[in-house]
Amino acid sequence: MKLYTELAEYYFDLEKGGRRFDEEIYFLDDIFKKHKIKSIIDLGCGTGEHVKALQSRGYEVVGVDSSDKMIGEAKKRFPHCRFETGFMQGYQATHNYDSIVSLFGSFNYLISDEEVKSCLKLLQQNLKPAGLAILEVWNASPIRRIKRKPISNVTAVKSGTLNIRRNRGFRLTRSDAATVVEVNYVYNLDKREVKDKHIMRVFFLNEIKSRLEDHKFEILNIYGNYNMDKFKESGGRILIVAKKKG
Repeated sequence: MKLYTELAEYYFDLEKGGRRFDEEIYFLDDIFKKHKIKSIIDLGCGTGEHVKALQSRGYEVVGVDSSDKMIGEAKKRFPHCRFETGFMQGYQATHNYDSIVSLFGSFNYLISDEEVKSCLKLLQQNLKPAGLAILEVWNASPIRRIKRKPISNVTAVKSGTLNIRRNRGFRLTRSDAATVVEVNYVYNLDKREVKDKHIMRVFFLNEIKSRLEDHKFEILNIYGNYNMDKFKESGGRILIVAKKKG
């Protein structure tokens, strides 16, 4: 996926227009204070903005991402923070943490049941007793309903002196026991064009709840956004806060 390799240096500029970064940090900080969280793993940390923001608030944080390029950018941007290369379904921490977060659909790159199970098993192993898992997962309901969306422009940003236009479309490729979508991007970097394809698995609420409960997590809260509004089936996002049992 070229967004996380060839385009890694532009990643945050491309994504920040579609995010409310301050809201995300306030959301996490509020939950962490309520549950007395001190140490955090950020799985799928990208170029490290959440790691830096949480560390500046006094938390012990390690950022983990499967892309060497993204970790390289994170280390360059925030050399005072800790980052490691690792896969969500294979990362073993050196010690247990109070919380593990996975934001912005990183969990949706786990396609097979085996990958999902491996990731949830490692969440259990890497968390302290009663530790928190906070997952942002894309919702399958609107994807199943829409099925396909043609490629169209979604953002136009400036990164340094470079003008970048991002165009995006998707099509549903699997709708049986699992829901899988192919997301296609076309990036226009001044006169250069980059095409990029992402295969992602999206989840129904009951599906992701069941999987967490099967791996001995207690669901504490389910939100539709970082303002803590109630989840709606028509919404694109599922935000789950779950506690490790025992």
